[in-house]
Amino acid sequence: MSDTKRRDAEDEEAGETKGLKKHHFTPLELQKKQLDKLLEKIDKPVLIPERSNQTRAPKEPRDYVKNVQGSSAGAGSGEFHVYRAMRRREYARLKNMELESKEEREQREHEEKIKAMRAADEEKTEKNRNKRQRRKQRARNNSLSKKKDSSRSSEGNEDEESEGEHSQDDRKDNKRSKRESDDEDK
Repeated sequence: MSDTKRRDAEDEEAGETKGLKKHHFTPLELQKKQLDKLLEKIDKPVLIPERSNQTRAPKEPRDYVKNVQGSSAGAGSGEFHVYRAMRRREYARLKNMELESKEEREQREHEEKIKAMRAADEEKTEKNRNKRQRRKQRARNNSLSKKKDSSRSSEGNEDEESEGEHSQDDRKDNKRSKRESDDEDK
């Protein structure tokens, strides 16, 4: 059997006839067809447009009204549609104005919130900085007092016993003052 006859037989088995063209595609078939077309030329770059996030603002209201309704008792059959279109445009315009004011208000609130957070952070940072400075100053004062005590003890002619008593008293005073300053920091 030749190749063409074999292909025709396979197509008939699959339920497809070669001469019949299908015009009404399902969404799945359309998508498959588009993908197959794209994959035929795989080296060609594909342009995918980006979707804009902004909605189109409705047109500005006109200065003049074309469709002025008369004062006759009966209105024509088309007047309702004209009225409905005008009403829809007006509602769209009002909705757009409300959205803009809402976005502006939210933006202001967001900026105020960020300002408040930054101020709180700065305040906390300043407080911690002062606390560190006090600790450093206290450490310097303690080291200076220790140096003075050691220089006094080496210079003085006092008894060793009295020096021991003074140094113990100084240590107790230093510990007590340190505890008090820690309590003040808290």
